[in-house]
Amino acid sequence: MEFFQETFDYHINWKSTGHHPGQHKSAQRGMGIEFAGHATLLDYPDPRRIDIRQTIRDPFEQIQVRIFNQRSATPVMIITDLSASMNFGSQKTKLEYASEIASVITNSVTAKSDAIGFIGIEDVINPEWVARLSYKSYRTQYLIDRLSNYQAKKSGHHGIKSVYQFLPKDKTLVFFISDFHMPIEDIKESFSLLGKHQVVPIVLWNKSEYENLPNFGILTVSDPESGEESTMLLRKNMKKRIQENFNERKKLLERIFIQLNSPAFFVGEKFDPLQMTEYFNEYFHA
Repeated sequence: MEFFQETFDYHINWKSTGHHPGQHKSAQRGMGIEFAGHATLLDYPDPRRIDIRQTIRDPFEQIQVRIFNQRSATPVMIITDLSASMNFGSQKTKLEYASEIASVITNSVTAKSDAIGFIGIEDVINPEWVARLSYKSYRTQYLIDRLSNYQAKKSGHHGIKSVYQFLPKDKTLVFFISDFHMPIEDIKESFSLLGKHQVVPIVLWNKSEYENLPNFGILTVSDPESGEESTMLLRKNMKKRIQENFNERKKLLERIFIQLNSPAFFVGEKFDPLQMTEYFNEYFHA
């Protein structure tokens, strides 16, 4: 099955404030099945909901109706890192992987009738890489398709600190796709500004960065703290050091994201929608 046909199941663990009908728990009154209490017929004029037993028990002899919460849509945004480190990859770059993953996210969001938007971040956020929240995914899909052929410029990730300004006011489910080769303090600062939203960090690490390395050869590496690239002569002991550094970095990112209430989802050579479904079942109980 091609990636553009795949979906995964996700849910939120808060009540949506959206008015648009959808599949998530909501604080909006409507024709749903979640019982929310009683009200008088004058306050909630819907004779179809009259509760005879509650009306008989009412000491003020008011006609009582049952009120329910409807199921509503929730906003979903995709944030994708467009910095230079995302060019890495031989058969596929990280940007190509990001495009495929973003397509699966969009398919999943559309299947649930949720609104979708997209933001690409470099050192600044270029409006050309922003698709505002919409129930029609055309603009978002256009940017995702563009992403698959994009060659990141010599730019960094500093736009991450202002990305909160482009998100909806209501609580939003945010999928953040990046290799997170950036200073930990920048991650902490930007995620603290996203605190009102639920962020899912999708961490793209290609095994050829750290695992499938030759014992000897020339290697170009990107410093995860500074983002600067350097070339080195790779030897066996240096290969071991690189692998140890990546393992330590992974443990650090896992710990930091847990502290930020945003558990990380690591992707190696392939994005598995079933594992993403399991991720939501584990961390975001409905």
